[in-house]
Amino acid sequence: MKRFLIGYALLTTCLLIMQREAQKPLLVYHADSKYAITGKVTEKRKIGSLFTVTVNGNVFVVSEDKFEKIEIGDNIEL
Repeated sequence: MKRFLIGYALLTTCLLIMQREAQKPLLVYHADSKYAITGKVTEKRKIGSLFTVTVNGNVFVVSEDKFEKIEIGDNIEL
């Protein structure tokens, strides 16, 4: 019985560690008028109520109007 409990504890610990490594944080920038963001749009996503576009590997939050106007593959300047 002790061996079973030790094995179960090791297995659950390993699974928790693997699960935490799989959850990588997503760094999202807010596209404001401070700096010009130029590049090619590679992805568009709606995350909850946020509209995001991926430009040069970076994820930016944009307004719904900009989100609808932008197409994947467009070269943009925000």
